[in-house]
Parts: sequence; structure tokens; C-alpha cells
Amino acid sequence: MSPRTSGTGLGGGLLSGVDALLHLAVQLVWLNLWWTLLTLRGGIVLGLGPASVGAHAVASAWARGERDVDVRATMCARWRAHRRPASAAGLLSAALLASLAMTWWLSRSQAPIPAAVTQGLVLLAALLLAVTLPYLALVIARSADAAAPPARLSHLFATGLALGMARPVLSLALIVIWLGWPLALLASGWPGLLPVIGVGVPFAASAWCLERALPRAAAPPHDPLPAHDPAPHPTHASERTS
Repeated sequence: MSPRTSGTGLGGGLLSGVDALLHLAVQLVWLNLWWTLLTLRGGIVLGLGPASVGAHAVASAWARGERDVDVRATMCARWRAHRRPASAAGLLSAALLASLAMTWWLSRSQAPIPAAVTQGLVLLAALLLAVTLPYLALVIARSADAAAPPARLSHLFATGLALGMARPVLSLALIVIWLGWPLALLASGWPGLLPVIGVGVPFAASAWCLERALPRAAAPPHDPLPAHDPAPHPTHASERTS
């Protein structure tokens, strides 16, 4: 290969890499924009869950190598399809976070020992909630896509908590992604980027981790069946008939 040919190939590879990086940046901004709009569409509290499920669906498609995903159409379709369970999960999550914050604030006026006990319980509950929340969008999407009756809200949270407790390393990585990215932007002096890519980057990174740690084909037996599997497993059929 001549030097001119190798130089041309290197330049073409560099340009294609820059083009792919710019395309990804635009997609992340677009994802962040539609997550914000769909969250506002549901009145923030009731729109947070469905918008997050839609964003997770788009980011999961990227993680599987599908780069040409229609962000707006996919997120709007998921928003409508998963609105009821996702809205309930988002509302309950917001209520739990508010109650924990209020309990912590009120405990400051108590005596030292009761305050320490109360704050310890609040920290434990906050840790369990932090372990559960990164898995909720995945659990809601797969439960709703499965050919099964809608799962109860308690079952969604219990499944998310079980996944988080069973995979501590993955849970720690997800917590670091969701908390570390906004804190990194604030520490670097670029808080203005939070409404631009503050949500898009964590969704893309966490979906990449979840798709590799929890692929659909390797779902545990108690997880809902994928939507493309029309027939249940023989052991499940025998359990239903027994």
C-alpha cells in the first residue's frame, strides 16, 4: 500500500469517526429534548415515568447497534403504550423521595439518639430506592411488552429491587452514572449543559450496561416472556394447569 493510499484511508477513518461522534451528540441532545417535552406533557410527576421508559427504549436500541432510530416516534409510542404503569411508578418514586427528604429534615429537631436512628433508617431506605430506580424503566418496558397480564406496581418495584440486589457491581455502576454525570457537569463549571445532555448521556450509558448485563435472551425464568415468544415454556404451562 502506497503512503498516499494509507494516508487517504487514515483520513477517511478519522472523518467517519468524527461524523459518528457528532451524530451521536445530536441524537443525545434530541433524546434529552424529547424527554423534557414528554415529561412536561404529563405534568412532570405523571410524565416522568413514561418519558423515562421511552428514553430507555431509544437508548437500548442504540446499545444494540441500531443507530438510525426515530427518537421522537419511538419515545411518543412508548409514552402512550406504557403511560399507566410508568406514571404510577414515577408518582410513587417522587412520593417516596419527598417523604424521605421530609423525614430527614424533621429528624434534625429530635434528640440525638432518636435523630440518629431515624436518619439511619432514612439512609437505608434511600439506598434501597437508589438501587431500584435504575432498573424500573427496563422492568416496566419488558413487563408491558410481554404477553401477560399487566404487572402490579408492587411487583415492578420488587423486581427492580431484586435485580439491583442481585447485581451489586452493576447497581453501583448505574448509581455512579446517574449521580456522577450531573455532578461532573456542575464541578466543571458547565451547569448549562444539564438541560441539553444532562439526561441523554446517563440514559445512553446505563442502557448500554443493562443491555449487556441483562439481555433479553438471557432473562431469568421468573422474568416476563419476550413479546416475540408466542408459546410459554412447558414448565410454566404445567404450573398453570396444576
